[in-house]
Amino acid sequence: MARFAPRTLRIPLAITHCSIALGLALAAASASAEIFKWQDAQGRLHFAQDLNQVPLRYRELARGGTLEEGEGPVIQRYRTVPAAPRPGTGASGRRGPAAGAVSGKVYKIRVQKTGTSMRVNVRLNDSVTAPFFVDTGASDVVLPAAVARQLGLDMDGARTAIYGTANGLIQQDLVTLDSVDLGGARAEKVPATVSESMTTGLLGLSFFNHFRYRFDPGSGIITLESNGLVEEGKIRGGRSAQQWRVEFLGLNARRAGIEKMLDEINPNWSRRKVELKEAIGEVDRQIAVLEDEADEAHVPMQWRD
Repeated sequence: MARFAPRTLRIPLAITHCSIALGLALAAASASAEIFKWQDAQGRLHFAQDLNQVPLRYRELARGGTLEEGEGPVIQRYRTVPAAPRPGTGASGRRGPAAGAVSGKVYKIRVQKTGTSMRVNVRLNDSVTAPFFVDTGASDVVLPAAVARQLGLDMDGARTAIYGTANGLIQQDLVTLDSVDLGGARAEKVPATVSESMTTGLLGLSFFNHFRYRFDPGSGIITLESNGLVEEGKIRGGRSAQQWRVEFLGLNARRAGIEKMLDEINPNWSRRKVELKEAIGEVDRQIAVLEDEADEAHVPMQWRD
């Protein structure tokens, strides 16, 4: 279970509005994950993370790149922090020499299809089973607050993240789950955010980063196989190098935004200045917590730039 330092102050959204917008703009510059789509002889659509997973006879028909909303029976929108690299590939995506890649057991999990979404039951911390929607467009697992309470998670002192939604900006607590298990496919030390508004969670990349995965909407089956990235050191604490950089970038951008507000504020607004200085102190506390998380996960310094 995650351990947190005592909370001193939660940043008011009114204070951090400008810094939030800056952080979101910087994070949005990240590239999207790649997915491949093809149609079989029976007209059923299939999706895969790796072109090598597409049957040879359909490979020429497979479409690469991000799927746009409205393009056929799309399962997800893939606009997020990039997934972890596949074993044996470099930054360009080209296959190079294998570096201790590990092939594990293959897991096939039947899903419940709800419209264009897929719902599964997930075991958390070996104690609570809850429904989740599969969403590889989410960088982290998203945990309903009711499930977090069932797990007995202590949110005091937790880091927070800022997200843009259709209803504006929201702030959510960040936690680390001891384990997440989907049909026997298990990942440990999985980052998650806690949502007060959601009743069904999202199973995002902080879980799927550990696996090669393939979705077959026709049969309603998800196929998972360990990708060996944890063993290769390319996944630390559930995140890839770029995902760790985005975590640090977001907090540093939030701090810079508040500092800018402090520099530009009317010098006679003493109460507002105190609030902004307290907000900077809270961001500094969260940066220190993030550094502790990175140290515990043995994250290299170059991943924290």
